[in-house]
Amino acid sequence: MTAPVSIRSLNHWFGGFHALKNIELDIRSGEYITLLGPSGCGKTTLLSVLGGFITPTQGTVSIGGRDMTRVAPAKRPTTTMFQDYALFPHMNLRDNVSFGLRMAGVDTRTRHARAGAMLELVGLADAALKRPHELSGGQRQRVALARALAVEPDVLLLDEPLGALDLKLRRAMQDELKSIQRQLGTTFVHVTHDQEEAMAIADQIVVMNAGSIEDQGPPARVYRDPATLFSADFMGEMNHIPAAASPDGVVTPFGALPQRVDGPKAVACIRPDAIKLGDGPVQIGGAKIKEAAFFGTYIRAHLVPDVAPDLILVAHLPPGDLPEPGARMTLSAEPQAFHVYAAGD
Repeated sequence: MTAPVSIRSLNHWFGGFHALKNIELDIRSGEYITLLGPSGCGKTTLLSVLGGFITPTQGTVSIGGRDMTRVAPAKRPTTTMFQDYALFPHMNLRDNVSFGLRMAGVDTRTRHARAGAMLELVGLADAALKRPHELSGGQRQRVALARALAVEPDVLLLDEPLGALDLKLRRAMQDELKSIQRQLGTTFVHVTHDQEEAMAIADQIVVMNAGSIEDQGPPARVYRDPATLFSADFMGEMNHIPAAASPDGVVTPFGALPQRVDGPKAVACIRPDAIKLGDGPVQIGGAKIKEAAFFGTYIRAHLVPDVAPDLILVAHLPPGDLPEPGARMTLSAEPQAFHVYAAGD
């Protein structure tokens, strides 16, 4: 089961607080979407609106072409999977997974068969008669996913589902979630504040800030060519370089760039992994190591460029011997690696 989602002119206030601001969002059928942003940005409120737990002050929500704006959660073709699993401790896994079907009046034989199929899908077919306390955190998460999918929702809503797991288990579950979503074709809407998680699983990332959508697109586009300065900063570490508008683009301490902005002042941004050793089209030039740390696949270095001694650049250098503070090197970058925004955006 799967369905597209359409949100139009959506606004919501909590008293005098404007929590969601003019949200316009289309989600294709079978797509995996992440709502990404810092705490308080509105992503969980938007998920609650999709699930029917909050009725928006203004605007509409359509699922599968049907207006669901004021439809109760139990009557929507959606299911929500929460971070805390919400499993019944006194029930075995089969009964936990089939609980929603039981509430829907499905007969015992059918719901047990469906529960068995879902437990097999998440790799727990042999544990059907165990209880939640006998499982690891990752296994309980799989049971919660199986239960959410057992009722065959058109849209599965996931509220920070991996937040309680350690890093290794979280990455394994990211792979599993994406694999299961591809197998079933169900539309997934997943809330997270973790940028790496969003990039690992999503077909489309929706970056939110202060109740608004800042950016939306495939992970690679949102990371490499962010639409706003907020999106650029939130999607990963970013160096900020002061710039001034010119007739041909902007001027930085490292020379001219072709990107144009509105207004006299600008900020040129470049990711640490886009700064290269040696000469290149944009010459950052000589720089001195302030400090450096080994990060496994790269060395994270803070460098002071000769032409801008008040500026500190962060660069991801190739792994090798850790450079000492004061060591010198030449840096460069490609022009397209810079993202330029009007100052104050």
